[in-house]
Amino acid sequence: MVKCYHPSLASRFLTLSVGLPGAVLFVWAGVKGVSQAPVFVACALIALGIVLAIKILFDLTLCVEIDAHSITRSWLFGRRVVPINEIHRLSWGGSRGVLVLIIHYGAKRTIQIPSSSIAKGELRALHDGVLTALGLEGIPLRPRFAEYVGYVDIDEMLKMKGLT
Repeated sequence: MVKCYHPSLASRFLTLSVGLPGAVLFVWAGVKGVSQAPVFVACALIALGIVLAIKILFDLTLCVEIDAHSITRSWLFGRRVVPINEIHRLSWGGSRGVLVLIIHYGAKRTIQIPSSSIAKGELRALHDGVLTALGLEGIPLRPRFAEYVGYVDIDEMLKMKGLT
């Protein structure tokens, strides 16, 4: 069973309608500023416009797929595949209304999925999907107050269940 998560159409429309004019404005101001402002300021504006354009492309083309064996985050310029059995910690982060699901796997490797790209409900479903794929859906979360601490220790939960 493969589940796919995409940004909503409203989110894509808002990103395109607000972000694209902003990126164009930054690049245009940078190009115009080359002859009038210091070159450093003009280059910074152009770089900011390019970064904003890349963020727009990321938000428009993002797709997160989860199956029984892996989580795949893909976008226009690449993909990252995370094997489910290598995940050792799930944590929540973010600020200013943006929730970020951080999946820790391997040796010091992470994948981050923000709620600015995918809805908060879908992030929580993805979190629950990882626990279900590992067979931990009915087990009490470790640490005990994981929703207040901000992370779930998968290795500790597997030890408590006796799977490792």
